[in-house]
Amino acid sequence: MSTINVGINGFGRIGKCCFMQLFEDDNVSIKAININNLEIKDLEHYLNNDSIHGKKKYVVDIVTKNVVRINKKSIFIFKSKNAEEIDWKVNNVEYLLETTGAYLTTEKARQHNAKYICLSAPPKDLGVTPIYCYGVNDSNYYGEDVISNASCTTNCIAPFLKTLQKYNIVSTNFITIHSSTSSQSVVDNANFNKRTNRSIFNNIIPHTTGATSSLKYILPDLENKVVGTSVRIPTSNVSMIDVNVTFKNSITKEKILDDLEKLQNDVLIVNKEKLVSSDFIGTKHPTIVDYYSTFQIDDKSIKFTLWYDNEWSYAAQMIKMVKTMFYKNNQTSLTKISNIDCFDKIVAVRCDFNCPVDEDGIITDDYRITSALPTIHKILLDRPKKLILMTHYGRPYGYDSKYSTKIFLKTLKMYLNINNIYFLENGFSTTNDEILSNDSVLCLMENVRFHDYETKPKESEAIKFHIDIFCNEAFSASHREHYSITRINSDIHCYGYCFIKEIDTFNMILKNNGSVMTAIIGGSKVSDKMPMLEKLSTIVDYIFVAGNNLNSIEENKEFFNKISSNKAEIIYASDGFGNVNPRFVNNNYNDLQHKYFGNLFDTNLLGSNKIFDIGPQSMNTLASLINQSNIVFWNGSLGICEDPFYKNGSEMLIHLLNSCKAKVIIGGGDTAGFVNDYENNFHHISTGGGASIDYISNSTLPGLIYK
Repeated sequence: MSTINVGINGFGRIGKCCFMQLFEDDNVSIKAININNLEIKDLEHYLNNDSIHGKKKYVVDIVTKNVVRINKKSIFIFKSKNAEEIDWKVNNVEYLLETTGAYLTTEKARQHNAKYICLSAPPKDLGVTPIYCYGVNDSNYYGEDVISNASCTTNCIAPFLKTLQKYNIVSTNFITIHSSTSSQSVVDNANFNKRTNRSIFNNIIPHTTGATSSLKYILPDLENKVVGTSVRIPTSNVSMIDVNVTFKNSITKEKILDDLEKLQNDVLIVNKEKLVSSDFIGTKHPTIVDYYSTFQIDDKSIKFTLWYDNEWSYAAQMIKMVKTMFYKNNQTSLTKISNIDCFDKIVAVRCDFNCPVDEDGIITDDYRITSALPTIHKILLDRPKKLILMTHYGRPYGYDSKYSTKIFLKTLKMYLNINNIYFLENGFSTTNDEILSNDSVLCLMENVRFHDYETKPKESEAIKFHIDIFCNEAFSASHREHYSITRINSDIHCYGYCFIKEIDTFNMILKNNGSVMTAIIGGSKVSDKMPMLEKLSTIVDYIFVAGNNLNSIEENKEFFNKISSNKAEIIYASDGFGNVNPRFVNNNYNDLQHKYFGNLFDTNLLGSNKIFDIGPQSMNTLASLINQSNIVFWNGSLGICEDPFYKNGSEMLIHLLNSCKAKVIIGGGDTAGFVNDYENNFHHISTGGGASIDYISNSTLPGLIYK
């Protein structure tokens, strides 16, 4: 791992704990610290004497008024309460740990001149600044420049609830018994707040917690299922959460505790000693389940007790999250929107808003729109001169009002909370005068496919307005060599958060680091997937073939024989459901003679177009493969999901994947559409079916080759 250059803004409890852990980390270089009110001459005493974490042995030599050498490591020292007075970049700080609690919005945090910023508290601009909790949703990090590490309480309860999700949580209520912080008063004071002004020495003080509001962004499936409060108590460190969880089905505490023990990692452990709060001082695990304080309330409800060092473990989590940011930001050499300053620039973003729309003009699945929102939010927060959103919709042949992108205006206004979005009805023919003459920062362009040269790009064609920055956020369309994907001229060319995440995710498959991987390949067009299957056969450990692919195995026997000699073991669904005489009438299967085939290879059905879903034997095989795997890639449904009878296999697979420990990657297209109808906690659901197939097959896309 390369060295991470970090800075620390604020040197209170969290800032100091971060420093002490980072200082001993060979992969990190502390370049600068803002010590606020602390004097440099007092720095050695402050570091070496700590009421909680004991005596230390730091030797501080003052080199200049702004530079100290701590145990022979040189560190630049700032003393300022104003972020705009601090130039972190001059001191080569790339990642800033913001621990003051004074910059809790993306806009405020960006007052710091640092490339990436991690906040040590829940943000005040919920829905704008993303919230990440290491060990829970850190894998979803897109490359955003400002993130929140949530609260210490959230970092404790979130890993616990994520682990329990597979048991179908109905409701959770908790109370945090939290040690005092610097916000509590030593004695009663005149800052009258009825409770928080009272002395922490003499009282247990009811308080609030930001964990509930943060959890819905970290674990969205638990929204409206978790409620909590807190009290502050007269101890100086280590806190406890009393959690009552109600499940959908009957379950015992023994079952859950046994499962938790098997899943122990660097985030969650089970403690089987009868300890008290001070015994947990200095622990880095944010979630410590107390075995002997777990009680069965009734057959569906259990009370748990969780411990955490609210200083030390939180600092450890924050450091892990910063390392995650560094690792993911260096996975690809693509220029990222997070690294681009869009202030006062004309920015164009190629999106893919090509969403399914019903007969009444209602968008039935807006996943592709919501996937682009982090990029749009980032650019708008940079205060561009103009932001132009471009997209295709449908497959029109010239202008067709039925395919006008005006249909997306209402949804964009809702998600962005912007009423004034200017519609560029002339599309590529729009001029700079038209763009600049309207008073809206945000513009939506008419369907790019209304212009012939979009799908048949010509070198001579060019848009009629100048763009300072072009951002490709249309991974799902980037397997096509279209004008708006490959030939938009701009001063700067970069890629959006979702695009980068797509590439990084599929690179995780292509650049296998030793993980056990299983590819589940369903769907109906095995010929379209042959290049991908051939590539995967050299990378993954197992390929499970199902879906309508089974019906064409015989005619593609030579191909499957060829790839079976590669690394992957090819496993075919062994049983399934079908019929003798299928008839497709008015988009419904009628008069089907449903039949179960226990052994597909003995029935001589393969090649006869008779298999429409997999059976229980095949599901057992799949379950075994999934349980062995660290990464599971799924592309293509296991059955004909248009018919309720034949979507059972795919539904069961979702259940298996939700309960497994592997990172689950969904290959987009119809599979993504199907999966998005169900609750899931998958690592990644791709926006592009064709693009994901092409990228895995070729390790590149036309949209990555800018012309």
